[in-house]
Amino acid sequence: MIKRLRCLFLLVFLATFNPALASDTSSGGDEHYFFAGPGGAWVVDVEFPFVDGAPPPPPPFKEILTFHALGTVSETNTLLNESSYVPGLGQGCGFTGPGGLLELNCNGGDGYGTWRRTGRNTLSFVFVKLVFDGQNNHVGYLRVTANRMKFHGNRLEQSARHGLTEFLVGTDIAAAVAIPLGGADSSGTRIR
Repeated sequence: MIKRLRCLFLLVFLATFNPALASDTSSGGDEHYFFAGPGGAWVVDVEFPFVDGAPPPPPPFKEILTFHALGTVSETNTLLNESSYVPGLGQGCGFTGPGGLLELNCNGGDGYGTWRRTGRNTLSFVFVKLVFDGQNNHVGYLRVTANRMKFHGNRLEQSARHGLTEFLVGTDIAAAVAIPLGGADSSGTRIR
């Protein structure tokens, strides 16, 4: 009898601290994600808006963001990585800087950084990627900052006006020269 009470107590204890165990997930709904926060992996559609007088933005692309429980974030995407290929641009991202001053046919690694919750359904994050030229020489970094990203249930949204992507030219990240590339509109779905 005491053994059964201990098992019952343990199950109630675990369900209290794990919302996924406490909710009914058999319906396939997303009710158990309502209070779960942004933790987990997301598939995100990213699109840089066209700005009058600025060079054309890169084409829309997909990325995977993973928000880890202890405040770190990792990222990979279909545009800036060694496997990416954009017709007309060649290998890599083909970023053009302000006024056409920077022509960079590049590729990059995965992104790593930190995130924090800024409200009940908002978060901010920053991550950095290593950037290489067409001959695999390390030439700088790509820093992506997002503020006021909204999440609710299985949806994630970011407005271009609340984010900034910067190319940091130089291998010393502390002394690299930042070239702003603007913000992007993003919307994502939780991987489950």
